[in-house]
Amino acid sequence: MRARTARARERSLRIAVAVALGALAAIGPFVAGPVTGGAGAVVGAIVAALLLTGLAVAVWPYDWSAAEGRHRELEAIWRELRGDADAFVPWERYTAWAEPAGSQVKLSLITCGPRAGGPPPSPSPYSLQVVRRLSAEDQEAAAEAMEELRAEARRRELEARRRHEQDQVDAEQAAHDMTMQEIDERAAADVAAREEELRRELAAQEEAEQKSQAEAVARALRRQ
Repeated sequence: MRARTARARERSLRIAVAVALGALAAIGPFVAGPVTGGAGAVVGAIVAALLLTGLAVAVWPYDWSAAEGRHRELEAIWRELRGDADAFVPWERYTAWAEPAGSQVKLSLITCGPRAGGPPPSPSPYSLQVVRRLSAEDQEAAAEAMEELRAEARRRELEARRRHEQDQVDAEQAAHDMTMQEIDERAAADVAAREEELRRELAAQEEAEQKSQAEAVARALRRQ
């Protein structure tokens, strides 16, 4: 029902826009010349009319596929049940839904996948899972089951949010640990480089002392 209403509303809007574009395309070439008084304006109007005709064809109503119809149906239900339907959150959200199924009432859990903004992802972010079927005659049991399902939806959504927040904390901690590791590695490399330079300086100093001692011994020997 909701999908049909949305489809009818979209169809009416598309027809109105297409008719308006077609009307502009039809009258444009005839009024361009008298208004502007130039032949070039008529040519431009004809080109514009062709573009408007193409747009009119593009916006003309088309038949929804089964997948799009299912998406529109669940989206309509979601908007009916959730005041924050348009919110963009990076975790899964849930809501409980009840609908007639012959002599029974069918209870379902609708899931909306993570959304980061922009147009809805493809495939649809919405999914529906039938949880229970109850006799329509036992209204008390049906009401109790619906409350339990609502509580389950809230619990799942809270857990999904906590998992996302924990993932963020873990990612930040991992990034911090990596940064600290890089700092430690750079510090260790600097210490190793300084130690190597000190060893070279000591070796050079020791070599110079040995040369000086050898020269002194050689001079002493020559004086003997």
